Amino acid sequence: MSVDINRQSQSPTTAPSQEPISIWRVRLQLTKPLTWIGPVWSVGCGVVGAAGADLSVDTFLRSLLLMVVIGPLVLGMGQSINDYYDADVDAINEPDRPCARFPELFKRLALTNVAVLSAAALAVSYIAFRIEIFLLVLAGLLIAYIYSAPPLRLKQNGWFGNTACALTYVTLPWIAGNYLFDSVTTEQTIVAFIYAIGSHGFMTMNDFKSVEGDKACGLRSMVVMYGVEGGVKIALNMLMASQLLVALYIAAQGHYIGSAVLGALLLAQLPFQPKLKRDPKRLAPWYNATANSFFILSMMAAAFTLK
Repeated sequence: MSVDINRQSQSPTTAPSQEPISIWRVRLQLTKPLTWIGPVWSVGCGVVGAAGADLSVDTFLRSLLLMVVIGPLVLGMGQSINDYYDADVDAINEPDRPCARFPELFKRLALTNVAVLSAAALAVSYIAFRIEIFLLVLAGLLIAYIYSAPPLRLKQNGWFGNTACALTYVTLPWIAGNYLFDSVTTEQTIVAFIYAIGSHGFMTMNDFKSVEGDKACGLRSMVVMYGVEGGVKIALNMLMASQLLVALYIAAQGHYIGSAVLGALLLAQLPFQPKLKRDPKRLAPWYNATANSFFILSMMAAAFTLK
């Protein structure tokens, strides 16, 4: 199904477009598929770290189903409700997006996404998984709601908002992956929470692209509160500190080789930082795609080491 966007409300600063747009394409865009990668990877870390997981087809299929619940359903819901409440901000930051070109229809589609994806996530997790995973899914949906929606709207403050994102991107999916194979341990849980500190820094990297819109709409992101220079320092310190803490913790558990691997992955990120500091607003996506790849690999290495 397609609609003519010229019949919808338009941003006064955006010229009309003659190209019809698919309703289903907008629904998919609302869920931001690229953002599913983070929590899906965290589920994978939980599975890799689970002593009860093996290389069987059953392990693969159960893991895949949990990844679908956590990624497209839970995170897709979170992205949709965030776009609903942030349509005005996003219209400033990204004037070519549908939220700027036809905001009324955009918001209706976002609310439909929220309802359908929430119901699907709860139904599948209740039917297919143990109660602990259902409760983690419920917690993820609630955190996604209070992150975006008033009166709490955690994203109004960078410390609270980025913490909420870090928990839903890293900690909850990781622990859910452990629970999938009855393999939750204190060590895996501690590491999942420590990596959320680094994920907080990761989220700050994403704040650089939206600083103008955040300021205009009164959102106190880390970059708005501390400036571009302060924001990049906080982000890098949190990313580095989390990995150092995990490396030290794993060494304290007697896993010296694993700790050395994590140390090497941390050191590999250092050469990228001087370039990032020269122009964080422009180079944050580059840093996420290069240096932060080592951070992501360190998550999996830590999970495997503690298996």
